[in-house]
Amino acid sequence: MLIDRSNVVQTLRAGGRTEEARRAEQVLDVQVDTVRDAEILRDLGVDPDHRAMGGGLALS
Repeated sequence: MLIDRSNVVQTLRAGGRTEEARRAEQVLDVQVDTVRDAEILRDLGVDPDHRAMGGGLALS
């Protein structure tokens, strides 16, 4: 599933993870593939599987 990088950054900032948000802006493409980028998302503290199940982005 494709999502905008800005959604990932916004979720991280809302969760108080500003350092991870900055890193996401640097390492993720503008369009994030939750399957292809699953490992990076997990490293950033985002649960890519939650989005795949029809939910929004969730911090892990």
